[in-house]
Parts: sequence; C-alpha cells; structure tokens
Amino acid sequence: MADYKYITDSGVIVPDTSVLQAEVQADFKAVFGSDLNVDPRTPQGALINLITLARSFTLTNNAQMANQINPNLAVGVLFDAIYALTGGERTIAQRTTVTATLTGIPGTVVPSNSQAQETANNAIFSLVSDVTLDSFGNGTGTFQANIPGAISVSANTLTVIVTGVLGWETVNNPNAGILGASTQSDVAARYQRKATLALQGFSLAEAITSALNEVPGVTSLSFRENYYSTVQIIDGVTMLPHSIYSCVEGGTDVDVASTLVAKKSAGAAYNNGPGVNISELVTEPYSGQIMTVLFDRPNPILILVQVTAKAPASIQDPTSLIKQAISDYANGLIDGLGKLGVGDPVSAFELSSAITAENPTIYVKYVGISFVSPLNFSCAQLPIQIWEIAQIIPENITVILV
Repeated sequence: MADYKYITDSGVIVPDTSVLQAEVQADFKAVFGSDLNVDPRTPQGALINLITLARSFTLTNNAQMANQINPNLAVGVLFDAIYALTGGERTIAQRTTVTATLTGIPGTVVPSNSQAQETANNAIFSLVSDVTLDSFGNGTGTFQANIPGAISVSANTLTVIVTGVLGWETVNNPNAGILGASTQSDVAARYQRKATLALQGFSLAEAITSALNEVPGVTSLSFRENYYSTVQIIDGVTMLPHSIYSCVEGGTDVDVASTLVAKKSAGAAYNNGPGVNISELVTEPYSGQIMTVLFDRPNPILILVQVTAKAPASIQDPTSLIKQAISDYANGLIDGLGKLGVGDPVSAFELSSAITAENPTIYVKYVGISFVSPLNFSCAQLPIQIWEIAQIIPENITVILV
C-alpha cells in the first residue's frame, strides 16, 4: 500500500496528479492482482481516475486550509481571526461625508434624508440630520453618500438639490468631503496588520507608527525621532531637542493629533517640516492640558512613466491594462508588492513587476520613470523625501506597444 502521509513537519505535500494516479493503481493491483487492466476505458480504470481526482482535491484543500494559519496567506474570515489576536480588525466600508451650506427661506426645516447630488461623479448624498435655516436663510448640514466607498467630492460640487423641500433653494459644499472607503481587501488588511504589530507598545517609534497606522483613513506615513538634547537636522527636517516628526497620509487632523498625544513620550516636542504644515489643539486626556500638536501632510510629487511592451493579439486593450496595473501598485492593491506611500522611492523594477503580476502574458521591454522637472527618463530609482508622496496618474503613463 502507498504511504499517504502528506502532512509533514515541512507542511502539506501536494503530489502531482500522475503520482497520485500511480499510487491508486498500485493499490488496486495489490488487491485484485498485478495483471489488472487499469485502462481508463475499463470500469476499474474509470473508478481509479475518480478516486485520484477526489484525492487530489482533498490534498489541495488541505494545503489551502494549512495556509490559513499563516497571516501572509490567510484570506477572509480566517485572516480576520488571526488579525484579531493582536487587537486588529479589518476596516469596514465607510461612506464619504461632506459639510454643505443650505440657503433658502428663513425658518425652513430641511429634514434628514433630504438628498443632493454631486456633479463630478453624479453621486447622491443624504442629509444626516434636520437643518433649520436661520433668520438670514442660511444653515449648515452634513451629507453622507448613499453608498459606501471612496467617492471623491471636491469643493463646490455638491450643488444639485434632488429632494424638493419648500423653502430650500440652494446647497453647496465650500470644502472637499471626507473620503469614504470600501471594505478593506485581504491585501490591504495584511499590509495594515504588519504596520500595526507594535500597537500595544509606548514611547517607541514602532509603537507610534503602529498607532498612527491604526487611525481610520491613514494609508501611509513617515516618522522620525530626535532623541538628542540639541537641534538636529534629520533627513532634511530640522527637529527640536527630544522631539518627533510625523508626515501622515489620510485620516482626520484631529484623529492623527490625538494619537500622537496618546502615544508619544512625556515631554517630547512636535515639529513641522517642509511638508504641508498642520497645527491641531488637543486636550491631553489625563492632565487636561491643551497641547498644540504639529505634524505634516505630504507634498504630492507627480511621476511620469514610459512603458515599452509587447502584448499578444488576444488582449483587447493592453494599454489600459498596463496603466491599471501601475495604478493598482501605487495604491497597494497587488498582493506581494508594496505601495507608493509617504517617503517611498519610485522603482521602475517594481512597476514592471506590477504589470507582469497582473498581466503575465504581456512582455515588458522597458520601464522608464522621471520627475516632471527635471525631465530625465531612466530605470534608476527616484528618491522621495519623507515629507513627500509620489503620485502616478493614468494621464502621466505613456505606453508604447511593439
């Protein structure tokens, strides 16, 4: 009889189907005689093939189940269970919210769930709570997207009234909305889990960055610490003695600032740098002291990309597929690859790998990258400062098919 011990100290062994078939044939011959005809056209041959197929499916399933104890391979609710062991959880879908000004006849009550439309995406938003227009006919209310997801709302685009309310005449958002999000994918959740493993620590760079990565909406960040008693210039940022510097992409200013207060060392100062300076007042929860928290938002750096590739005739629109792969990489949507976060350099090799990962049949001959200025396409890695974030938009990707 064959040795069916396919689970070993090294993991689950999944033999080739031909190996499994030979083992089942050997078992049948051991029972019915070595001269048994195992041709697939015979009844016993057909039965052997069915048993082989069932055994192959079982072993493949065993291997997939075994992978679920590995946080780098687990998926769905099984990954959620592993993530929960360190106090983390997958980010659920969130709706975009936007604050808008309503005008009309004084005293008019615009009821909750009244709807307005955003003109860029034609998305419908509903009023969260009743708004009563004041004596001047003005009011302010919060609108929420009817469907969850990352629906971008620029300033002055929520302008169309959908629900007719007597006395309500105009609506407009003077500022951009707070971007929502879809339910976090397995790839994004794995990335966040790795970034937040030190969440339960204090006064360590790993603990602070973990806490910041756990803030809703935060997608990347850079962090530096000056533990000297004198002013230091660290990676281009002038830092006060015993202070920290953070440049954070995503999340609200209040949430980021509150997290920095909760996690930094007592007495440590904050710094602004060359990025977009943020200053936020936060009340320290234990002492009641009001603190001015400083941090930066990243300056976007546009990157130009040139791709020369060869695609088989069976692919309908290789240019769009190549651009989509690069965009997916930039947003961290490709398993096993990184993303373009704060301070992350841009690698032509990584972009080429992203194209190949999503489109294995496309042969990439060349990927060149360049800043807008100075314009100099090459395969060399482009450095990004810790107060910057690289951005690659489809309009800046040129694809040459050969």
